[in-house]
Amino acid sequence: MQSIHPAIAAFKRIFPQSTAARLHLQTGASLSFCDKVLSGAKQPGAPMLEALLRSDVGKDVLIAVMGAAKPAWWVGYRRHLELSELVKAESHLRKQIEAMQRDIAD
Repeated sequence: MQSIHPAIAAFKRIFPQSTAARLHLQTGASLSFCDKVLSGAKQPGAPMLEALLRSDVGKDVLIAVMGAAKPAWWVGYRRHLELSELVKAESHLRKQIEAMQRDIAD
């Protein structure tokens, strides 16, 4: 049975359209190899994983690779990522509240 690497599964979720072409552009791997990796016929290998980790989707790839692992550094890092997302959401909500307050005042 062919198994798709967790990093590749995450990439497919992020880029459901033209996935092989996007993987090729992100990693520099041949389009043929990208097709094989996406089908599970081949495993991505260190160069492809490194390129994905260094890309704009690196955070999502790392989360997929780590899965349910719980080393202390990862637990701390995940909490930091979650806090960062909450701070961004809070800032977005604050801007919405301020805009609504301005509209009400006008």
